[in-house]
Amino acid sequence: MRGGVLARTNRLLTDLDTGLFTSCLYLSIDLARRRVHLASAGHPPPLLRHPDGRTETLEPPSGLLLGIDPAAEYQATEVSLPPGAVLALYTDGLVETPGAHLDDGIADLAGRLSRAPHRSMDDLADALVRPHERTDQRQDDIALLVIGTPPDDG
Repeated sequence: MRGGVLARTNRLLTDLDTGLFTSCLYLSIDLARRRVHLASAGHPPPLLRHPDGRTETLEPPSGLLLGIDPAAEYQATEVSLPPGAVLALYTDGLVETPGAHLDDGIADLAGRLSRAPHRSMDDLADALVRPHERTDQRQDDIALLVIGTPPDDG
């Protein structure tokens, strides 16, 4: 059903016939149950940092960009979020560098997320957007959202 939100949004965008298209990542997060449902329309994949610092790229099935094909369908997937984990959502402007492959930019961000100190979400976000050697040539705007899951009560 959650992929249906993207499908309906896609149909609306194509019905408006603006000639515009966009990527989109739809998430439904339940922090109490530590679960996230996600569906993608060509958007960069979220990153999940586990409490031990290991970071993985969550790769939901990716559908077409919104606004291209009114009949496009989008598949949702569910992921468990471990206690004390961090979920990072971002736009391509944070990981794209002219002349470099997008996967390299995502891997670089994942590495920085894994190594970043975890004092607060603000500090973590600052560490991820801080300019460094790969980002000197940023040409696009960026957006970043980091979400921490509650630690175990025990």
